[in-house]
Amino acid sequence: MPVKIWKAPQPRSPFAPNWAVPMFVGHWASPQGVQETRDLILAKEDELKSQFDPVPISGITDGLTSRWHAFNVFTWPEAPMRAMAEFVTTSYREYLAHLKIDRSRAYIQGWANVLRESEKLTPHAHDLTERSYLSGNLCLSAENTETIYYPPYVYGAELKPEQTLGLKNQPGNLVLFPSSVFHETSPNLTGEPRVTIGFDVFLDDADSQGRRAGEGRHILFDDPVGPDRMSA
Repeated sequence: MPVKIWKAPQPRSPFAPNWAVPMFVGHWASPQGVQETRDLILAKEDELKSQFDPVPISGITDGLTSRWHAFNVFTWPEAPMRAMAEFVTTSYREYLAHLKIDRSRAYIQGWANVLRESEKLTPHAHDLTERSYLSGNLCLSAENTETIYYPPYVYGAELKPEQTLGLKNQPGNLVLFPSSVFHETSPNLTGEPRVTIGFDVFLDDADSQGRRAGEGRHILFDDPVGPDRMSA
């Protein structure tokens, strides 16, 4: 089962941290789909960079990640993107079903990250507001890098490696996690780009910045009583 519960060590006092974080770690078993999605993102990279101004975020001052707010890969019509979206949708529903959480009307915004040699994402969380729900990371290409997740309650502390959860980035791997979980990446130490898709899922028609549909870039993602498809 791809859902794993990341738990705090057994508390030894009534005031010790006691937490449990459900993590979904799945795999898109379509090497062709993974490759075609990666190639499509790299083909669009320069156009997106020229079209939108960067907003520095998580240690990235330029590049595709700094345009995360300006586009949504889940609106792209190409066949590889539709297949990718179907895989993410199926995984999301499996995650909820395993945790016995009812599906609700949900929205999604997704972006692409292209990290080149020596680049990395510094520790960050996607949403710490009352709207916080779920986020995800789909790896399309990477060599010898990890995404490192921080346990709750120690975000500002000096962490030892054994206190974090490091998941190797392998093409096709998908991780779903609560949006409040802090995480970072190890640096890309190769000459090949690390290409991933990141996304946020919301339970109301407002993104993590509080922007409604007309202001943000999110779209309808899952509706248990409506059409079984994403729509603008």
